[in-house]
Amino acid sequence: MEDKSNSELDALINACLDDCLSEAEAERLSRWIEESNEARERYWQLASVHGMVEQSMQSASLKAATGEEFVTPVQAEGLSLRPRFSGIAAGIVIGIFSASLVWAYGIPLVTQPQRESKEIVNESFEDPEMELLRRFPTNANQWFGRVSSVPGDDGMPAVSGTRVGQFNTWPKTKLTYAWYLIDLDEHPQPGEEHVRTVEVEASFFTSNPAESSVFQIRLGAFSQEPVAIRPIWNDHETLFDTVLQHVGRNHITKPGDQTGWHKLRATIEIPRGTRSVVVSLGAGNDDPDAVTSEHYVDAVQVHLVDTVEPLD
Repeated sequence: MEDKSNSELDALINACLDDCLSEAEAERLSRWIEESNEARERYWQLASVHGMVEQSMQSASLKAATGEEFVTPVQAEGLSLRPRFSGIAAGIVIGIFSASLVWAYGIPLVTQPQRESKEIVNESFEDPEMELLRRFPTNANQWFGRVSSVPGDDGMPAVSGTRVGQFNTWPKTKLTYAWYLIDLDEHPQPGEEHVRTVEVEASFFTSNPAESSVFQIRLGAFSQEPVAIRPIWNDHETLFDTVLQHVGRNHITKPGDQTGWHKLRATIEIPRGTRSVVVSLGAGNDDPDAVTSEHYVDAVQVHLVDTVEPLD
């Protein structure tokens, strides 16, 4: 293929894997793959980068062998770390198998990294007696902050269970927070060749979508033990001189946004020498002078993931 054709093919394949192909583009890519061995090989190469080869082959093999349609699984628990496989992409992979089932199994696959995921937190605030200490944590493995458990209702059904966490507004700060400390001494790393990450997912809700709200996940990695983190976290100058790694994810709603839960995800790579990891969840009004809204959080999941890259 010429360079221009290669570039167009890559663009179509990447759009397919990211689930943003138009119908016309999907039809063009399907024809291209059916008619070209080189296009099929390039598809599998790029799909492997997206971490989708294994799922693609399993799904297409099922279709080829049984005639069953592909259905994207919905995971009720845990973090889904592999990108969801779209219907368009599934159809194109099925097309590849229909064109050449033997060829597909003959393609040398890129070995995927091995991942070991451990659930650290799965919090849906179901305990109606939950009472948090309203300060930054001084010890690991429990929630601190200004959050209480309240029942969901018809206008705000819980994401998980029947209750949610409500941020109790604190007038001295723009955002109200809940914090959780992880002590990595309780979770030894398997080996030096592993890359360790902490992955966090949480859903947020505002009672007043007419006003702009801020939802936040912040993660910080520290060499100090959990009991020593509080004075560091509360002093910004000390914090950024001390923290080994820091990640923040903000989502600001627009006035009039569609009502419902807003799901945020954040991931932090854990440097060598890390002892403590801070998980901070925050919510509040974007404009401090706006009409006060109630803010809620639910379905908080925290995973510790160890990944080992395959040897070349």
